[in-house]
Amino acid sequence: MPADTSGATTRTPEGWDRETFVEEMGLLWEAAGSGRMDGRIIAYLLITDIPYVSSGELARALRVSPGSISLATRRLTEAGFLKRHAVPGERSHYFRVDDDVWGSFLAGERSFLDREERLAEQALTLLGPEEEAPRRRLRNMRDYMRYIRGGHHKLLRGWREYQEQHGQHPAPAATAEDTSARTGTDGGDYGDDRDGDGDETRGFSTQSPNPALAGRLVPDALWAVAEGALPPSPSKKERQAFTAVVYVLTSGCGWQQLPAHFGVSPATAHRRFTGWTKEDVWRRWHEAVEQERASGRCDARDAAWCALVTEAATTRATS
Repeated sequence: MPADTSGATTRTPEGWDRETFVEEMGLLWEAAGSGRMDGRIIAYLLITDIPYVSSGELARALRVSPGSISLATRRLTEAGFLKRHAVPGERSHYFRVDDDVWGSFLAGERSFLDREERLAEQALTLLGPEEEAPRRRLRNMRDYMRYIRGGHHKLLRGWREYQEQHGQHPAPAATAEDTSARTGTDGGDYGDDRDGDGDETRGFSTQSPNPALAGRLVPDALWAVAEGALPPSPSKKERQAFTAVVYVLTSGCGWQQLPAHFGVSPATAHRRFTGWTKEDVWRRWHEAVEQERASGRCDARDAAWCALVTEAATTRATS
């Protein structure tokens, strides 16, 4: 895919163009004490129309070394600004930003505060009863993190209300994270699909996903094997559900962030994933695909993609 975007030569009356935006964001982040490269990457991904960009393409577009991109994307991913995106058949690291990148940052910052609080608690256990000064400092650290984390609940709730008041849908990233903190689930309460799939009655689109995307996520050869590994179901949308689950597993998004155009609701996708995991579908699918590859009936790239999906399913099931 091209590293640049359409309309890249457009300039404002003041002479601003996309490159100016990228550089100004970098300078702003640097002035705030963050990395200049971090700001440039965020700005580039915000203003590009490309859904996800590889680390190599970022290096070329920003005219920096791959090493600089690697370090910056790692920091940004850990902070919640960037999301990794897996592309079938590709080994390169791809990155994207949510529409609500700032809500994602708030969610990531809350995770950081949790870790800081736990670290303070652990350090307190190392102190003897006579070490009162460090004990006061560490208690202050712990309590400060608890106080700030409590404020994040109000911030995220207020942000969602602001979006609704201004005609926007609440941010999926912030909503899913905030709900998971209350319910202990990955993305919140998925409801009870009263019609079996729950897609039509809950306002989800019943159209199929983009055929090219669906074909990359679950090629025909892999679906032929997967279909035999799935437990019997009266639903006529199992391939759509399987494709939706594969998207969630390989994109790194939460279940509630599943795009509507996959034709199944987050509840349906999550329920299928849970059921298939209990039925050991992922292992059986992987083993069957490996047999197909050994006999020459399955492409090596498809087999590698199946292995990646299976690993992601195992990770998601145990996390």
